[in-house]
Amino acid sequence: MRSHTTLRAISSLFLLAAASGVLVAACGAAPAAPGGLPAGQAPAQPTATSPASTGAALAPAAPPPSEPAVASAPASAGQPGAEPTAAPAGAAKPSDGCPDGMARVPGGSFVMGPLKVKATVGDLCVDRTEVTAEAFAACVKDGKCTDTLANCAKEASTYGVAGKEKQPMVCVDFSQAQAYCAAQGKRLPRDDEWEWAARGGEEARPYPWGEEAPKDQLCWSGGGAARKTACDVGSFPAGASPQGIQDLAGNVFEWTTSANDGSGKMRIARGGSWRDGIAPLVRTARPGGFEATYRCGFLGIRCVVEPAAQATK
Repeated sequence: MRSHTTLRAISSLFLLAAASGVLVAACGAAPAAPGGLPAGQAPAQPTATSPASTGAALAPAAPPPSEPAVASAPASAGQPGAEPTAAPAGAAKPSDGCPDGMARVPGGSFVMGPLKVKATVGDLCVDRTEVTAEAFAACVKDGKCTDTLANCAKEASTYGVAGKEKQPMVCVDFSQAQAYCAAQGKRLPRDDEWEWAARGGEEARPYPWGEEAPKDQLCWSGGGAARKTACDVGSFPAGASPQGIQDLAGNVFEWTTSANDGSGKMRIARGGSWRDGIAPLVRTARPGGFEATYRCGFLGIRCVVEPAAQATK
């Protein structure tokens, strides 16, 4: 009787030891980190299973290795020592709602001109440079613009003149300027819109670049020999507005849609030109007036358009 009891006790102790070995093997050593897991995600812990629930026979557990190998997970972005991850090629950039080649000018209100008229301007996309002779030539080629009297000035003409492709298009009257902007899905600016952009909005700059007197920030005839023609657009980046709009002072006057006479025969033009040689003539507040049918070698085009409604604010 005692021998049977002893045998049962020995069997129970053996089963208990085997079960303990299995639990030690399952929970004692840290598992190797899987290389393919995302950064920061802990590997799933194995679940200890009772022998009774599986019904499987328990074999003696193999002793754990003295130094379990741990696989190194590759470094990923956000972890110390990781290389920064480059943005995917072709990733979309936040949009300001303006077409290529234009800058967004936030709107606002200001007091304009000697009559102290309060003007309010909405957000606006403005061409970064004046319309070039080659851009206008492309519009003529497409049948959307006309080149009537496009070479009205001798030395100052730019249309079709070799070496002047990047200079502003000149010798265009008001209707030709309007037609060009319309062909691009844009329009000419109003007088107040033009001044708001040139003065840096609420900054109220006397010149597009700031308060410093004009010197070498623009294409003009001041401080040296008188010029005979315009300059390539964008040649004076130091004279840009806060939004990077260039040649708002000097180079060529720019048509606006605003009339400055009761009959509507005149249109205001802004910015001064390459012919001007004294500072007051290129200030942002200086208006100029031309008959709508006038054309010359120092009067050109800059277009504007409202930002797209879905633009990122």
